[in-house]
Amino acid sequence: MNIDSRRNRSDQLRIKHLRLLELVAEHHSLAAVAQALHLSQPTVTSMVQTLEEVFGTTLIERSARGGSLTDAGNLALRQLRIALASFDTALESVVRGSTPLVRVGVLPLLDAWLLPQAMARMEATGTLPRIAITHGGINVLYGGLDRSEIDCAICHLDELPVQGGHLTDLHIEPLHEESRLFACATDHPLARHATLRLGDLANQEWIVPPKASQARRVLERVFLGAGLVPPEPRIESFPYHTNLEVVAATRMLTFAPSSPVRHYAEMGRVHVLPVADDIPVSRLAFLARQPVMQLPGVEPLRQAVVWAARQMAAARAA
Repeated sequence: MNIDSRRNRSDQLRIKHLRLLELVAEHHSLAAVAQALHLSQPTVTSMVQTLEEVFGTTLIERSARGGSLTDAGNLALRQLRIALASFDTALESVVRGSTPLVRVGVLPLLDAWLLPQAMARMEATGTLPRIAITHGGINVLYGGLDRSEIDCAICHLDELPVQGGHLTDLHIEPLHEESRLFACATDHPLARHATLRLGDLANQEWIVPPKASQARRVLERVFLGAGLVPPEPRIESFPYHTNLEVVAATRMLTFAPSSPVRHYAEMGRVHVLPVADDIPVSRLAFLARQPVMQLPGVEPLRQAVVWAARQMAAARAA
């Protein structure tokens, strides 16, 4: 079947066909898929055949134990999820009104300074959509983009998990560079020092992100690059606001992007440790899959986030 014939055949596809692959990935059983769609199993089998005829390849591997997506099936699902998300967005916009919904994922505490400025910008220009915010680490945000559970994300580029070729359809827009800082309580003994080296921090108590996180790996690279054994934390916690609050109330140290650390320092909650060693900078970025950039509300949000990041960078440089 040539591409034109497949396109004509695709006119027969319905939303249930698109949901089918998602349900197979979730349930690994055509019988369970049939139950979820309130259809007979022969009908679901026929739907699978229609899908595979359109795509011209096997999408589902059947076995006595159920069914699983082939590599082609997983690739098709990634693209179909964008279509499903677009449909859901269109449906919700019609039901709730003409204002589009944008689902944005952010690292903890980026919403404490970047998003408020971006939202104020959109409000002032009359382009503010409805926004649903998801908080999480880079793996949560990246997975949300991959599964079309969020439309865009704001995160650090150095934490982005480049794997499996899944970045090929991402729009990646760098925003501004951001340093990482060490912090302690304002009355911590180290707060009295005018300058410190990484070795001065090695035997302290720490609260840092979990071992498997990209943020933790950045910290470990900093110590290893200085020829030091990375600290073994007393507490592992991902949210930066939690870590900084714990630091403010204890004798522990933490390591976090400069924006949340300076935010807490300006409130008088923590002290920025003056570590003289070279600490690598990271770069914030706006991410969205290329087809999603066309959804209503995404482009105004991107423009506002870029504007807010530039404002923040200018304020830090002043």
